[in-house]
Amino acid sequence: MLSRTRQALEAFDNQHDFERMAADILNSLGYGHVEPMAPGGGADRGVDIRFTEGDVPGLAFVTLEKNIRGKFERDLDKHPDAEGVIALFCNVNASPSMKVTLARAALAKGYRLEVFDLERVRSLLDSSLREVRRRYLKLDDEVAARLRSEATKLLRFPDATSDTQTLPTLVERMLVNTVPHRMFALLMRFEEKDIVEVPGIGQVLHAHLTGYYGFRQEILRTEEELMSRIGRTARTAIRAGWQIHLRYFVMRFAGALHADIKSGGDFLNYGITWDDAERVFLELSQDAILSSRIRGLFQVHTALGEALEALRA
Repeated sequence: MLSRTRQALEAFDNQHDFERMAADILNSLGYGHVEPMAPGGGADRGVDIRFTEGDVPGLAFVTLEKNIRGKFERDLDKHPDAEGVIALFCNVNASPSMKVTLARAALAKGYRLEVFDLERVRSLLDSSLREVRRRYLKLDDEVAARLRSEATKLLRFPDATSDTQTLPTLVERMLVNTVPHRMFALLMRFEEKDIVEVPGIGQVLHAHLTGYYGFRQEILRTEEELMSRIGRTARTAIRAGWQIHLRYFVMRFAGALHADIKSGGDFLNYGITWDDAERVFLELSQDAILSSRIRGLFQVHTALGEALEALRA
């Protein structure tokens, strides 16, 4: 079976990113004090990364050259005899005889050699280091592929399935665009690190996860404050009646006209009249700070929806 990871490694053409990937691999494997020498370019004096293996100092040579022997020998010649370990990273396969030749050259100067050639790096990236694979090769693993598939399906076919969620706030239940809260619920089923690492769309999805969570928390705070204010303003002492006033307030604040709500509404109870609902709305909406907060909530929701629409496009 053709390996996508192998293909991507063979086609890798950014030396600086290859060095960064090698550093991440060393860190992930438990090597210590991993320090890239010139990740942004510049002279590295024959060593791309320094690290330690326990108390033993280590040097990493990282190359995209196909002639790995030539690269290795040039870098090795720049170092005096010493005790330590050398890690060679390359994106070609090193034959057994080549590994023996390179190991002997390293040993002659006091170094033990670890070869991270194409197949060894591929094996690591396809097993224990899938996060590194996603980051540098932009390849989905099973979790990322499932997340990408479900998110894409929701964005492309939002009306294909009914929304069965029980939402915790009245504002969310009344918003016409349900995609933002449905995407948030979808993302909550995955780990944050898996969301961020989805190639191409992970950062946008993670921004939606954190943005929508903040949006919901602010709604909860605002609705609780509104309920308290309604309790002091309305003519009913029944909390369920305050919920009716809250619903009317949200509808009016969202732009619905009093006459339209009255003609199409059937949610009054507890002796509440349309005129009384309008009175409470007008009184509370005079609070400039409260009104600004509520307008801000609608603006945040619009922005969240627009970001998802851009992702869909």
